[in-house]
Amino acid sequence: MGKIITLILLVGILSFAQAFGFSIFGIKPNLALVSVITASFFIVNGRWSILKGFLLVALAALILKFSPGFKSEILIFSLIGGSAMFVKKYLPWHHFFSNLILIIFGTFIFYLFLAINLIPTTIFLKELILNLIAGSLLFAILNFLWHNKI
Repeated sequence: MGKIITLILLVGILSFAQAFGFSIFGIKPNLALVSVITASFFIVNGRWSILKGFLLVALAALILKFSPGFKSEILIFSLIGGSAMFVKKYLPWHHFFSNLILIIFGTFIFYLFLAINLIPTTIFLKELILNLIAGSLLFAILNFLWHNKI
């Protein structure tokens, strides 16, 4: 029970940070997307794992856009986050590398649907690098906590 609460707090805090405009050197990493993708690797595959994953996606989406109706960016975010819950099981690499691959694809798909003209620019590249750094740090922290039996 403590592990899912840790994941909820992690996704909630990072989603709030993104919603309030957190940036590094003027670039805003997609912390909510990174936290949902990374957290998906720490949800144990069990009876309620899909429900827990969708709870994290819904929490992040609700924090990012607290208004009636879904905007296209929240819908795309939710689809990417939900897809990560399923795709992670089929990736052949170590979870750390699979996490990075999903972050790359998630960021690319997000831009592909919402701002395709920014993909060939340095804005996309800088955000992708920040997302990968954030994902690596989150994975390392969660891996440490899980191995130390929180």
